[in-house]
Amino acid sequence: MNTQPWTGADFQMNNALPINANYPFWYMHHPNTCWEFTNHKNTWYFLPTFRRLFEMAGVNGVRMVPHSQGGGTDSGMARVRMMDNGFQVLDWEMGYQTRYKTKSGGYYYCHMWQTPKTIGNRVIWKTDKDAFNDWKLELLKNGVINYPDVDILEFFVEKQKKRCERNEGKNMTKRLQQQYDNDVLKLQMMEKYIEIGGPVQMDGKPIKKNRKRNV
Repeated sequence: MNTQPWTGADFQMNNALPINANYPFWYMHHPNTCWEFTNHKNTWYFLPTFRRLFEMAGVNGVRMVPHSQGGGTDSGMARVRMMDNGFQVLDWEMGYQTRYKTKSGGYYYCHMWQTPKTIGNRVIWKTDKDAFNDWKLELLKNGVINYPDVDILEFFVEKQKKRCERNEGKNMTKRLQQQYDNDVLKLQMMEKYIEIGGPVQMDGKPIKKNRKRNV
């Protein structure tokens, strides 16, 4: 693996961001736990999610390199340890990381689908979710990350089922009712995904609700 961070485009700004600097990070995916079920462009998918391993000395086994050896940090052994624990570490050369200058000195590192907007002394981050999900799909289609094992997905279905059962039959505000209906729809789409063994396209027809509840 490379020893220098790949930051994609190093965005230059007239005014540095009024936030503290942070550290470069490695995206890590675990095939048993790092999945989310989401509706992307009118199709339901299980897409990979990621944990971050920061290139920060003293955290998760990342070590400080002595000045006599060039200084900096070395996360090599930390990444090997994570891989031994079942994680897949995505190389920086995949270009998922970028950075912005900060007023505190140094850089703020984030994924490349995030864009900052400064309002006074506040920074508001916006994420291009469609582009981010497109990238996740590419990882699956290109075999960089394997498609999820159906047996593993049963855990996510059971978790969503319990979420629906906790709220079933409750008196709800309009907003909470909509959230409950969304949760039920999501559960049905999960079960359909398991049944057909892959993504579920929405056909625009209403989903029949198979649960009775008091409103």
